Amino acid sequence: MADAPTQNMKVEPVAPVEKAESEFIDLYSGGALGASDAEAITLRSRAHLVVFAGTEGSGKTTILASIYERLNKGTFAGFRFAGSRSLLGFEEICHLNRLASGGVQPDTQRTLLSNETKFYHLALRGTALPAAPRDILLSAMSGELFRMAKDSKDDAERLTFLRRADTIVILADGERLVNTTLRTSAQADAAGILESLLDAKVVSPSCRIELVFSKFDKITAEGQLALDFVANTQGKFEKRFRARVQHLMCRTIAARPGPSSVQDNTDGGLADGFVSWTTVTQCASLDEPQGATAPSRDEREFSKFGWRHFERTKRNP
Repeated sequence: MADAPTQNMKVEPVAPVEKAESEFIDLYSGGALGASDAEAITLRSRAHLVVFAGTEGSGKTTILASIYERLNKGTFAGFRFAGSRSLLGFEEICHLNRLASGGVQPDTQRTLLSNETKFYHLALRGTALPAAPRDILLSAMSGELFRMAKDSKDDAERLTFLRRADTIVILADGERLVNTTLRTSAQADAAGILESLLDAKVVSPSCRIELVFSKFDKITAEGQLALDFVANTQGKFEKRFRARVQHLMCRTIAARPGPSSVQDNTDGGLADGFVSWTTVTQCASLDEPQGATAPSRDEREFSKFGWRHFERTKRNP
């Protein structure tokens, strides 16, 4: 009987086992992301892309490291850390700022010259109300590339990923601004980078543009004359670009922001800046001037995604 055919036996269906939702956050031990990895995030959710632009030593990587360090310590700017796909990348740029590096003074790893854009990913949750994580992508290309883009329209046109940027932060090096022999070139570098990007039409009309005077503590230490020069620089910048940039702001940030406290604003303006940079602006309207040209067929899909989003915002203001 044990060997009798069993084809007539009725088999009861097995109910699917419900998996309990994990309370753990996703952690990825990867380095800085390339364009294809960044595209995987943008295809999964509406990630917010912030690009830091500036010449060598202007403070791009320092700001990235400071944001990550602040989130490591707890809530920051109304956000709490909810995961990252580029933890090793963040750890690498933060290493020289820590005691473990063996350095005498805090420092930041410089962004090396490379043809490939690097992105740093953060998943953040708001602290005010329960909400799904927001994906933030941060990018700080080599200062040499931005200097090349400033001096050449052809080089600026190659920065096609900027069409996807929600916020572009142009950094004016505060340490150079207080140096009487370097201040004119520092002023011209920041303005030249933005003008070149606008002329190359790689900036969406809905993109937020911010001029940030970095290392502001060094400017303040030099006294009123230095502060007056910065204020004059800001006025010239706004007069030059206000008609060409719909969302234009200026702000100051300290060289290396320290831990925040309730009693004083020791973050050097970083928290306010981060809130502004990650705030979604209103979409461009049909009446706005054309701010970008269609990408060529051989451009990477990440850039094409930015162009598709730009086209949608024009059709659906």
